[in-house]
Amino acid sequence: CFCSEEELEAKRAAAEAAGIDAKYDGEWRDATPERIAQAEKEGLPYTVRFRVPSGARVEIDDLVRGNVAWDAEATVGDFILLRSSGVPVYNFCVAVDDALMQVSTVVRAEEHLTNTLRQVLILRALGFEPPQYAHCSLILGEDRSKLSKRHGATSVDQFRQQGFLPDAIINYLALLGWSPGDDREIFSRDELVQEFDLARIVKSPAVFDMSKLRWLNGQHLRKLPNDTLLASVAT
Repeated sequence: CFCSEEELEAKRAAAEAAGIDAKYDGEWRDATPERIAQAEKEGLPYTVRFRVPSGARVEIDDLVRGNVAWDAEATVGDFILLRSSGVPVYNFCVAVDDALMQVSTVVRAEEHLTNTLRQVLILRALGFEPPQYAHCSLILGEDRSKLSKRHGATSVDQFRQQGFLPDAIINYLALLGWSPGDDREIFSRDELVQEFDLARIVKSPAVFDMSKLRWLNGQHLRKLPNDTLLASVAT
């Protein structure tokens, strides 16, 4: 596709003004060899796009969200695989990486759900079977907004400096958006490994509750042998 950024921006503006989805209109989709040769002769920069098959439909059985389907042609149009700089785009790299590494299950945030459409199209075109997907809900702050730096500690080391035990952090994170199926809340790492099941991840977003984390940390502290607790306090 030899469309310039200015041309694409004009097309996006026109689509928005008309109240329709701003997607690639297929300007170079069926360009003649003569037109392409002329553009190359002029040294025009170009991108490489994925030709979405007419009537293409993508459907996945998401382990968290259930059945999710898209009308590919209507949703994304012919999307970019290779930028004019020669650098491949994220969705192309991820799809190829997953395939070559034989990834069986992709577990990620729900924000990536829209990327799945492009990745599945790429995988199928290359002859690979798409992996199983599980799109988990976001973790929210106590104000119900997306968790961010302004909500407090942002690294594991910060929690360590504040006196939180590794087992307490792992225990708490596992319970954000997942349920063991009963009312248990205190788990060791080994117990979590045995109990965890993607089928029990819930669709609704979880709220990061510092009060609950402090309580859980206290439970794990009380279970520590005295010599281990003393060594932790000393460091």
